[in-house]
Amino acid sequence: MTIKIIIADDHQLFIDGLKSIIEKALNVEVIGEANNGLEVLKLLEEGLHPNVIITDIRMPILDGVGLTKILTKEYPKIKVLSLSMFDQTIDVTEMLEVGAKGYVTKNVDKNELELAINTLVKNEYYFSKNLPDDIKDWFNQERNTPKTELTKRETEILQLLVKGRTSLQMAKQLKLSKFTIDTHRKNIHKKLGIKSNTGLVNYVLKQENK
Repeated sequence: MTIKIIIADDHQLFIDGLKSIIEKALNVEVIGEANNGLEVLKLLEEGLHPNVIITDIRMPILDGVGLTKILTKEYPKIKVLSLSMFDQTIDVTEMLEVGAKGYVTKNVDKNELELAINTLVKNEYYFSKNLPDDIKDWFNQERNTPKTELTKRETEILQLLVKGRTSLQMAKQLKLSKFTIDTHRKNIHKKLGIKSNTGLVNYVLKQENK
């Protein structure tokens, strides 16, 4: 089977280079190009049927996160591979949360990119080898924890938050990046449905008094 791909990036030079690289890989064909998420959707509406969409995160009009969210809902069979110059936890987790199946950085080599594409086609997840371990740890915890429950790490951060620790202090204590801490805090608020830190403190106090 020939793997059909659409590439979305706001730098045409990058698209041209990437297309030249991956079309030399076995059974891979680039059937469409786009400079933003809206153009990707138009290509799909025109009848293109890719197996994988490789998308940048930061794009004008409709970025990679917004595009992936729509694709997950409207075109669930299409696999999304995020290809970005960023390797920060908050960027990776945001893409995964909206439905991306893989994430690689733009300095990935040809062999790993081909491996990533083939892995997604098998309906499996793929992470770039040079991504920080805390991203992989976060993902594994999220996959094995019900969406409404806090992971072990989130519970740990919630306890520190209640004690008045800042994100920088928590990052230093837990030996994680500030971006990782901020991502966990965002997930805690989302899962518990509590918007303020004061609300989180009250939540913990109620749990302790049960």
